[in-house]
Amino acid sequence: MWPKTAKEAGVRFFVTILFSALMGPALVVVVRNWMPGLFDSARAVAVLYGSDPALGFLFIAAPLMVAAGLPAWWVLGATVRWFDKRRDKDIGELARDMAATVKDVRGGL
Repeated sequence: MWPKTAKEAGVRFFVTILFSALMGPALVVVVRNWMPGLFDSARAVAVLYGSDPALGFLFIAAPLMVAAGLPAWWVLGATVRWFDKRRDKDIGELARDMAATVKDVRGGL
């Protein structure tokens, strides 16, 4: 979902960066606990290239931190689109629409 305006793009980009900074380290910790050999291999690759072994950690951590922010881009875009479709509704109508949407999703599962 591409943003409709430059302002929306800026907000979505900022939220994505913020989400990466907040959730990225948690994702790195989860992946490191789940697959510790991955980080050991990355350290070995860094040494093979004559780099600092700590750089191997970044080989894995940097893409994970970027990946952690990507869902924020989509979720924020979907939320903006959902509210935009219901621009003239009051809070009660929005709540009914949300309840109907949740009911439809649960019925489909």
